[in-house]
Amino acid sequence: MSNWMSGAGQPAGSHAAFLPRYQHLRQVGMQLNNRLVETLSRSVLDEGGKTLGILKKNTFVLDSEDEIAVLMDFCIYDIRCEGMNAVERYLAETPPPAGSDEMVILQAMVQARYSLFEVEGAEPGVGVQFRDLLSDESVFTMDVNFSRSVKLGMLIANRIMAPEGVYYSTGAGLPVGMMPRGGRAQFLQVLSRMFPGKDLRNLSPTDRSEFATTTIRMCLSRGAGEHIGYSEPGDMGRQAPARTGRRPGGHVGRNERCPCGSGKKYKSCCGARQ
Repeated sequence: MSNWMSGAGQPAGSHAAFLPRYQHLRQVGMQLNNRLVETLSRSVLDEGGKTLGILKKNTFVLDSEDEIAVLMDFCIYDIRCEGMNAVERYLAETPPPAGSDEMVILQAMVQARYSLFEVEGAEPGVGVQFRDLLSDESVFTMDVNFSRSVKLGMLIANRIMAPEGVYYSTGAGLPVGMMPRGGRAQFLQVLSRMFPGKDLRNLSPTDRSEFATTTIRMCLSRGAGEHIGYSEPGDMGRQAPARTGRRPGGHVGRNERCPCGSGKKYKSCCGARQ
């Protein structure tokens, strides 16, 4: 893996040269993600909703329509059937051509990791420098819109992947808050109690999913879903609108675009599954 995204020895502004490739990979990834969403069965969605505490009496209760993206991301990566998640099953059953951009993205998805990230800096209009608190690694992630509004010390719970060494989010991050003084040491103490005797840098997929479950549930219970808004690749370069209003029951109009990012109308996508 190339190390240009690690920030090591890179002059300011050097990441901008990778924007065109990132934008292309991001669009390919969105299309692949939509196909993965379509493979999710009702039972997988129900299990994901129950695990995150947002499925109540067979109804998904959401604080905002954008929480659907969080649910879909969790179901794709963290709900396993016979030991495989949706990404691994797709790769095994319908692999893209070797060497294709789709295969590059899919292989990166298999290696995606969920963690808690502290903002260390930003390159406006390009991306953000994060500290991965699980691995204690500094990574530069491409994120055009977030780079313009991010604050130092902000904590984000997110999943990242790195096709061709280009780190970026899978698209379902949640704000946690600001890192308090001494907070990093306290965070590591909590993790050590969660995973006694384990190397936090090399957690198993099951342990990563457990961490993702605990973190997402905590964020949603604190209302983090009311303060997220996701933009599509075509919106890059423009400020993403903040969505802070609460929509009762997470209601989405049948003819509105589905919040999962598929580009379809809600009634023809996630609404049909519900």
